[in-house]
Amino acid sequence: MRIFRDFETGENAPDDARLAEGSHLHANLAGVGAIVVLASARGGVGKSSITVNLAATLALTGRKVGILDADLNSPSIVAMLGMKPLRRMPAMEGIEPGAGPLGLRIAASNLLPEGEPAPMSFVDFDETPAARGNGGLVELGYSATLRRLLANTRFGMLDFLLIDLAPGLEQVYRIARLVPRASLVVISHPSELSSRAAKEALEFAANSSIAIIGIIENMAGFSCDGCHSVRPLMPQGALATLAREARVPMLERLPFDPRFAESSDRGTFFVREHAETPLAKQLIALAASLDHAGTTIRAERPEQV
Repeated sequence: MRIFRDFETGENAPDDARLAEGSHLHANLAGVGAIVVLASARGGVGKSSITVNLAATLALTGRKVGILDADLNSPSIVAMLGMKPLRRMPAMEGIEPGAGPLGLRIAASNLLPEGEPAPMSFVDFDETPAARGNGGLVELGYSATLRRLLANTRFGMLDFLLIDLAPGLEQVYRIARLVPRASLVVISHPSELSSRAAKEALEFAANSSIAIIGIIENMAGFSCDGCHSVRPLMPQGALATLAREARVPMLERLPFDPRFAESSDRGTFFVREHAETPLAKQLIALAASLDHAGTTIRAERPEQV
């Protein structure tokens, strides 16, 4: 196996090796002003589309922004940015991030260098796996790979690094261990089930070192251009109650617009194509709120990550 071979043993590395790598990770991210994690306890809430449009809006205001697609098995950020993953990020002397539109710096598993055309799967191991040859599935440690991306990608000086997590509470746990100075934004849609999952993510974050910026409620209603109103799509109120009880800001309640997903599928930015829509205006306001939070984070954070 020649695809990032050292990743396969990373899950069971000795403690001193992990400490050394942790120090490397901290040093590598020292030039990043604010690390913002966008998380969802359940899938299908539009998190990645929100991430790329927030990144674009911040970049258009002059901020230097990077995105780490932490959904290693189902990366979508590269496609949503309209990038073609033809030139793999070189692994020698660190990992050079992909050059995205608007100066965005991108790290993702589908930009990792390939040594041979074998499919890759990122899993958590109970023990060190044996390499699989003959063109079979190559299994790499999920946490180890994510740690190496954070430690070795040459993001440089950034105002923001947005981390788009894979769905699931365990992902919040994983990133809190790797980057304790990160700040969390939880994205959910209004359903009762999704709200309950979001509550678990907030409860975990409240008991860890990771700070909570707030909640984004996506698909809060259908934005009707003809009648100039937003009509409910799902039962309302569960997320507002959660925000109130958890004493966490409700950052925005974003309406559903089918063009939002269409823009992502085509690799374009909704906030540029449909700037006059209610959704785009709310996304721009959300980016401004995030920028304000980032300014506070950069001013208050100690010189450590």
